[in-house]
Amino acid sequence: MTARLVTIPISHFCEKARWALHRADVAYVEQPHLQLVHIAAALRAGGRRSVPVFVADDGEVVADSTDILRWADRRLAPDRRLYPAGDLGERAAALEDEFDEGLGPDSRLWMYHETLPVVDRLRPWAEAGLPRWERLTFRGSGPLPRIAISRALGVNDESAAAALQSVDRTFDDVAERLTDGRRFLLGDRFTAADLTFAALSAPMLLPGGYGSPLPPPEAMPGAAAEHIRRLRAHPAGAFADRLYREERWARRTGA
Repeated sequence: MTARLVTIPISHFCEKARWALHRADVAYVEQPHLQLVHIAAALRAGGRRSVPVFVADDGEVVADSTDILRWADRRLAPDRRLYPAGDLGERAAALEDEFDEGLGPDSRLWMYHETLPVVDRLRPWAEAGLPRWERLTFRGSGPLPRIAISRALGVNDESAAAALQSVDRTFDDVAERLTDGRRFLLGDRFTAADLTFAALSAPMLLPGGYGSPLPPPEAMPGAAAEHIRRLRAHPAGAFADRLYREERWARRTGA
């Protein structure tokens, strides 16, 4: 049985799972789906209503991005693990949880607010990797997906402005951690906290090296493009860019 990962390709939580599986050199087939259609796919795979859902080659179902990180991490040598033994691993998990609960939903909400009104012109990236019937459904369903996603996530002008302010605070907090010259958020070792920050900041940065095609800033609406360029120039944005360049496609060096 071939392992598989059920995703929304552009989802940053799915990118978090892809990154961990690649780091552990786990072979799998990605099964990408459109927003909303993903619910049925996730349930069929044995998960809940959200993605990513990973089905291992022995049939084990892992239905959460953090649980996928931990599953993959057990296949790494101790000196490569994202959750090192002891206090460092505990602090990495705690900071990861903060990003999962704050940066992840905030960046997603802001990005949907900026892109749903112009989703037709972003179709090449929104549809990347999707099955043909889902692409055709997306094109033929008019405003219904936009309305459904907005309602499900509470996307409106006020919530998007609050989300952007929260993202700015997170970026400032990350930058403050790095002022002492450390290479990573918790010192000199790459952990789950670093991976999670880089993956979940992707909607705000549109980084190179992402596991699914992303639009360039110039394809975005003007105000959104300005914020993306501003955050790319932020010390935390530059940090995330370095993680994509140096860590995103690194594989394990032992078991």
